[in-house]
Amino acid sequence: FQHFVERTARGAAQEQALKVAQAERWPSVTLTSNFSRLGYPDDLLPAWGDFVSDWNLAVSVRVPLFTGGRIGGSIKGARASLEDSRLRLTQTRERAALDTRETLERQRASEAQWRASQGTVEQGERAYAIAALRYREGISTQTELADARLLLEQARANRATAARDLQIARVRVALQEHLP
Repeated sequence: FQHFVERTARGAAQEQALKVAQAERWPSVTLTSNFSRLGYPDDLLPAWGDFVSDWNLAVSVRVPLFTGGRIGGSIKGARASLEDSRLRLTQTRERAALDTRETLERQRASEAQWRASQGTVEQGERAYAIAALRYREGISTQTELADARLLLEQARANRATAARDLQIARVRVALQEHLP
């Protein structure tokens, strides 16, 4: 979000820079006024009458006639910067939309993995119960029982991982919903 705000602020700054560059083509008028009192004292203690008023007024007009292409180059550069800023803003918006879609897709995939792991755990429990019964009846070996137990524990671990992944996906979706 901070990145988006910075991009928007940069765009506004680039628009103002373009206006400044375009304004360089306009003539400028400067008015300067200066008032002062100059003293010419006759003795060590000057009196008010020893001072004379001095007032200067100047007007200058600056017209940019021959700038060697500097103003045109400034305008083109400002337009290019503005376009770059707009494209970056569009790119940032597209990235944010893509990030939202990816987050929602991760949540859907995590939910599917969670549902699939339930069936795997149930199958592992059923297989372990059958292996335990076969071992008690003397039909199978302790190795087969241990293998069934190992597969059941792996299925439970996979279920726990799927539960964690699902919670992370839900938190990410909730965080994105709170972003402006």
